[in-house]
Amino acid sequence: MEKEKAGSGAARSEVGLGILELLDEHTDREHGVTAAWLADRLGVTVKTVRGHLYALREMRPFGRRVDRIERGDLKHAESPDPRPGWYVEPVFDAAQMRLLADGAALSRSDGEYLQDLIARIYAFAGRSRQLGVRGSLPTPRHYNREFLSNIERLNDAIAHERRVRFRYCTYDVSGELVPRLGPDGKPREYTADPYDLRYKNEKYYLICHLGAYDKLSYLHVERIRDLTVDGEDHTLERTFDSFRDEHGDPIDLTAFLAERPYPSPGPAIPVRLRVEGGLEPVFDWFPDAKATRVGDDVYEVTVKATPWATIWWALQYTTSEVRITVLEPQSIRDELRRAGYILLDRYER
Repeated sequence: MEKEKAGSGAARSEVGLGILELLDEHTDREHGVTAAWLADRLGVTVKTVRGHLYALREMRPFGRRVDRIERGDLKHAESPDPRPGWYVEPVFDAAQMRLLADGAALSRSDGEYLQDLIARIYAFAGRSRQLGVRGSLPTPRHYNREFLSNIERLNDAIAHERRVRFRYCTYDVSGELVPRLGPDGKPREYTADPYDLRYKNEKYYLICHLGAYDKLSYLHVERIRDLTVDGEDHTLERTFDSFRDEHGDPIDLTAFLAERPYPSPGPAIPVRLRVEGGLEPVFDWFPDAKATRVGDDVYEVTVKATPWATIWWALQYTTSEVRITVLEPQSIRDELRRAGYILLDRYER
């Protein structure tokens, strides 16, 4: 006799949830299960399971598609053991899963927490059996234990436009984080209007306005400690919309950061370059660069960037196979020449 023989609403809901749980755990786009398999595990009839499956297909529970995989759908399957049958669409597809998991692995966070997070990402993609973490993910030696809670608090502060206060740290001789000190020798407290969190150059940055400055600041989240958030909404002293670019237009933060391969102060300006040997260093860092071929593997390139970001970028390719020469502006050429003399003096002996 069926376990849901009374046919009550509660019993029907229990069967429906049981089907979804089994589909979520055992299926993906290339691996389905039969109604008979589901019925056997739930202790109900095949007819009951099929009725629920057809209903779930119409409902799209939680925005996820429930449907049948036919043999013809598996003609070009990538899996070595594809299987027709019923399945539920994963929360993430395989590419999204990999990007999220690899992005998480790059963050300087607690290793055990990351292991669990990545396992959940794979589970949401229906790929638990493919969990791609080889070995353990170590916790950084000088890990800020407040990092994860700070991410959560900052996210809420940004969403509700709440001002934040915190200590900002530097490193002592052992590599441990210690608060920066004020002129009085005591730990200095910073106040800021937070706008966004962005990951760049293997660092997690808080884009914000520090009260003492009239420009955007970029702070390493892992160096923030003793963070507190105002209890009321809309307590920012200055909103992000109040900032303008050099033309007086509102700032597009994505474009703004693209002009700063290294987050650095100052306006972005046009920089003209001569690049010999390949364009990989250019487009890897400046996706909006304009390049013109002027010779055999020689290019004239224009990028828009802050002067200091350009200087730091150019110096890292000094000994590479690609030769980069700044043609304009002269101020960047002068600073690179000065850096060269400093290096010559420092290392000639």
